Amino acid sequence: MQNDLHSRKQRQIKAVAAVVGIVVLIVIFWIAVRGVEKKTAGRQRDKAGANNAEAGQEFPKEYGKEEIVELYGDYYTYNHDIETWLFIGTDKSGNETGKGEDYRGSMADVLLLAVFDKTDKTYGFLQLDRDTIAEVTMMQTDGSDYVSADLQICTAHWYGGNPKQSCENTVEAVSGFLGGIPIDGYYSLGMEDIATLNHAVGGVEVTVLGDFSKVDPSLKEGERVLLNDEQAFTYIHDRYGVADETNVQRMQRHNQYMKALFAKVNEKFKESPGFINELYEELEDRAVTNAKGRDLSRIMNQMVGGENRGIYQIEGEAVLGRRLEDGIDHVEFYPDEDSVKEVMTELYHLEIDEDAEVEDDEEEIVWGE
Repeated sequence: MQNDLHSRKQRQIKAVAAVVGIVVLIVIFWIAVRGVEKKTAGRQRDKAGANNAEAGQEFPKEYGKEEIVELYGDYYTYNHDIETWLFIGTDKSGNETGKGEDYRGSMADVLLLAVFDKTDKTYGFLQLDRDTIAEVTMMQTDGSDYVSADLQICTAHWYGGNPKQSCENTVEAVSGFLGGIPIDGYYSLGMEDIATLNHAVGGVEVTVLGDFSKVDPSLKEGERVLLNDEQAFTYIHDRYGVADETNVQRMQRHNQYMKALFAKVNEKFKESPGFINELYEELEDRAVTNAKGRDLSRIMNQMVGGENRGIYQIEGEAVLGRRLEDGIDHVEFYPDEDSVKEVMTELYHLEIDEDAEVEDDEEEIVWGE
């Protein structure tokens, strides 16, 4: 693999990533909202809001105040009413059913930030490279901080004592990387749950992209295939042993599959409106979120009534390195500072403030145990 692979193909990836990220997010939120609205409001609020009960945290928070963001030594402020959510898609590398010391989070394969600007009535997305080097807290299994290190940001989900803590640690890492930007909530699903979606719609038909002969000979390049559930997971998840093994081609498959999936979801819903509620119930116990029904409804209303600004990516350079200290070379993505500032300025309407006063002891968001 060439060290500059990512930086050379950033422009190509951007168009593919835009479609993938938006479709995935809309499908998940749409399913969740439909399901939430079908249930008794009190029951759903108790269950979905349990993560924030102890903290007394309730969404939406107070907006409209000036927020201070620090990016590479420069301070910025913004005063738009903005709500930010993090969508997390995890792989199967951990042990998320374990308890206590047996628990281990998975790697966050997908990190998609949804930014809703209530002032301008717009929304946009920021797709983060999972290999972005950022400060990650090595949280202990009791939820306490241990030590932090500059690692691939996807590893933040690895730490903690339960899935909620892993999500919280991921939120913290993403927020810190983006200068301390407030993130109001998260919604996490395992990538394996694509099998549930695939099964619910009766399979998704694709023309196979790439050579899968080493991992699944039933997927023949160039053939039209109605993917069964196992094939669907392999098709969107596997990278090693497939074609050139690059993430670029895998994202092309994401694009192809998700567009077909979204079409099937719409088709099923038209045939039977109850389909969405049934699918939501299947995913309800697998999702990890601090969202409440009204949060998701508000987000969907913003998406329906607002202007879509598209999806953003941060430029940078990918190299091979051994920060994980496991004796294996892994991709490390080093973001370009100017690109980070440019993207964040566009999404959050940042204005540089040379006189910004930043307290040493910033108030910490307290999440549920």
